[in-house]
Amino acid sequence: MNSTMKIITVVLLTVVLTLGALFMIGPQIVFIVPLAIGAGITLALRRSFMSLVCFGYPLVFGLVSAYVGYFELPGYERTLAFAVSVAIGAVGVGLMALGLWKTIPSRGSKSVSEPGDHSAG
Repeated sequence: MNSTMKIITVVLLTVVLTLGALFMIGPQIVFIVPLAIGAGITLALRRSFMSLVCFGYPLVFGLVSAYVGYFELPGYERTLAFAVSVAIGAVGVGLMALGLWKTIPSRGSKSVSEPGDHSAG
């Protein structure tokens, strides 16, 4: 995959996952967040960059919180709580984008040797 396609893929997946944070509104957050953190710990122990995506996903809820507060509370965008929510959400988006960038293979990388390739060894 060339770098342009990789950038497009990472951006699209990050946007989809960020919009998916809207599913955390309500009582289901009680199940989604521990599941994401547990998956993140498991993947981190396996040394997978996908753990960054799992750790970042719950943090994206900060953007949802800022969005809801902006429309529900007059003047909320001028408060420290709004800035903190946006910052936490931005860190989550950054973690997800970094994890996807590191996980999606580049064009020149070969992680598994091809059958009949005897160059390794």
